[in-house]
Amino acid sequence: MALHSKFTVIRSKDLAELQDVVSDFSSPVQLRINRKGDEIDADMALAMIGDQPFLHGTFGTARVDWQSAGESNDTMVLFVPTEGWGEITHLGRTWELTTGQGMMRDLGIEATAYQEQFYSYVLPFSKTRIREHAKSLGGDHLGLFPVEFDPVADFTTPGGQLIAQYMDFLANSLNHGLMDQNNTLVNSQARDLLLTQILTQLKSNVQDLLTGQGVSRVVPRYVKRAQEYIHANPSETLDMVSLSETAGCSYRTLQRGFVDAFGLTPRQYIRKVRLQLVRNDLMSSDGTVPIATIARRWGFAHMGRFAQEYAQEFGERPTETARQG
Repeated sequence: MALHSKFTVIRSKDLAELQDVVSDFSSPVQLRINRKGDEIDADMALAMIGDQPFLHGTFGTARVDWQSAGESNDTMVLFVPTEGWGEITHLGRTWELTTGQGMMRDLGIEATAYQEQFYSYVLPFSKTRIREHAKSLGGDHLGLFPVEFDPVADFTTPGGQLIAQYMDFLANSLNHGLMDQNNTLVNSQARDLLLTQILTQLKSNVQDLLTGQGVSRVVPRYVKRAQEYIHANPSETLDMVSLSETAGCSYRTLQRGFVDAFGLTPRQYIRKVRLQLVRNDLMSSDGTVPIATIARRWGFAHMGRFAQEYAQEFGERPTETARQG
């Protein structure tokens, strides 16, 4: 189901114009028409569900080849095809695009594709937002790690069909004025339900934790006790002896439990917690508090090592984060 023409942002047969518009919505892209006689007949519509962009579009019946170098470090895009076909190569894999199979694209990574008579819902969202939403659903520990999706989105499964049907529901509601775009509460609920479906119904490194599969095995009680203590006292000196005593087990058992549950040792987990707290402070800072002061507040004494660990964790320097605050 396409979005109503009142939501149209571009309707054009100009390849250069379309290339500029698509690049604005995603990452820089090069479009080509390789089949003689074909021409672009693009029609793209955009509605907002609160602050969440919701698009539906097509390049027309032509076969269009495109290539994107990937330049956006914080954006994912979910494509839910509604008609046509294509093929994409992304993250070292190549697969077909059909109404039963879409893609979750990381805009920070190169992708090449072709598409023909292709229509699709397009949902861009920030990695930070999806990470925070996972945290709100499953607990603080899910906010410590980037959410990593399988790039192949299967819409033939019950969960995949649920997402595709919800996209149609949203489009129908918007087209018929059933969703008041000025109602903040309704829009935030619709957005959050969409993000929840994406996290729980598409393959990712957090899907099993959010849907309750294997949680009792992954996070034993003694690990949970240590985890809760870390989150309650992140700025304190957390030595492994006292942490093991709090957990009620030996250090070796605690270390093995953390690695099994989170893929991290307790020390690595503590560092991730503290790095996230620094990031939270930088994002909300007005720039008057020095970065070094914020870092020391959360237990980082060596600024050079801190800056390196921060960049490895978030893909940007602390100064870049501070400028977004």
